[in-house]
This record gives sequence, structure tokens and C-alpha cells, in this order.
Amino acid sequence: MQSSEFKEAVGKFPTGITVVSTAYDDKLWGFTANSFVSVSLSPFLVSFCINKQAGSFEAFQSTEHFAISVLSEDQGDISNHFATHKEDKFKEINYDIGSASNAPLISGAASFIECKKHNMFECGDHFIFVGEAISTKVDKKKSPLLYFARSYLNIKQD
Repeated sequence: MQSSEFKEAVGKFPTGITVVSTAYDDKLWGFTANSFVSVSLSPFLVSFCINKQAGSFEAFQSTEHFAISVLSEDQGDISNHFATHKEDKFKEINYDIGSASNAPLISGAASFIECKKHNMFECGDHFIFVGEAISTKVDKKKSPLLYFARSYLNIKQD
């Protein structure tokens, strides 16, 4: 099997788009992730995956808190921005600092989940991070940004 075949196959599964963020070593860190998933309701656990070679890997490995900003349907540009390898990704981005996690929360997102790191597991060329949700906020007027077959999709909510 080729890498391109695998990417195409998993790309047929629609996902939401998040920015996972943290504060570490007097710096803000973040990246676009569609690997976010709810894991457990007791306790409230979520997870995401990050490549071991990512520039922000050390920050997430070393910190105890992180935040998930579930992007809204009009934030494709934010998703693209955080998918790059820029040095200071938060320089031109509107955000607030989460009171529970001290991590940046992307302004205009559909929801926020602030977490305390629960566990992390090495898995292939990535690590799986599991966090316990310690605070959430939902904007009921916002619809999420979706990703499917290398394209963004919008959904209409009534």
C-alpha cells in the first residue's frame, strides 16, 4: 500500500477541525488537528495526535495543560494558518487565554475545551495525547468547520 492510498482512504472520513494550543517556556504553541476525539464521559477525556517531528511537540510533551478550539465554519483561514510551520503562529491571531489551562483559545471558535494532561502514548510516528476536560465553553450560534477529502465543508444548523 502507498502512503497516498492510505491518505485518500482515511480522507473519506469527515472530521471537525481544531486548533490544539498550549503555553510553554514563555511562548504560545498551536497546530491544526483533525485527530481530535472524545474518549470518555467518566472522567471527561478527549484526545489528539501530534507528529513526533512537529515543532511544537516538545511543548505539548512538557506542559500539563492544553486547550482545544473547535473551529467554526468561517475559520478555514485559521485552520490553514495553524497548519504551517511559522515561528510565532499567534502573532496575527485573535485569542484569549483560558483561565483553567493558561492556553490560548482562538476567538470565534464554535467551542473550547480546556484540559489537564491525563496521559500520552507513543504510536508510530505520532504521540496520542489524552486530556481531562476541566472547562468548556460552547457558542450555540456557531456551526463547526468540517474537513472531507482534502476540502472544507460547512453544515447548516437550525
